[in-house]
Amino acid sequence: MSKAHVLGLMALQEKARMARTLADLRRVIRQKEETEQLVARLTEALARQGGGASVRLATEIMAERAMAAQLLAEVDRQRERVAALAVQVAEVQAKLGVQEQRHQKLVDEAGTALRQAAAERLALREAAMPPRRR
Repeated sequence: MSKAHVLGLMALQEKARMARTLADLRRVIRQKEETEQLVARLTEALARQGGGASVRLATEIMAERAMAAQLLAEVDRQRERVAALAVQVAEVQAKLGVQEQRHQKLVDEAGTALRQAAAERLALREAAMPPRRR
């Protein structure tokens, strides 16, 4: 097996790793978007609470306050999750950048090795030929 062939195979392996990393990146971005949508819906539900100037029972008011507290806690928890997912997106993007650089380096090295092998074959072929007579 030639050096160019080995480097080409290593480049293919790196490309497969990049595909897996891209799938992970898409998954994390989708989770982040879904969580952001959930935060927006919870915030909207929180804004709708307590609307009404009619006379209400104390139990209704207490239940509404308890629900508002739960909604606020859930919004805070989801915002923390959005922040964690944003960090995870940045980490995966950095990992993908490193993999892309490694892949490009392997592809370049494989091309260089292929050209060197071709030059060596040509030099051997020319060396095997008898010198031309004039």
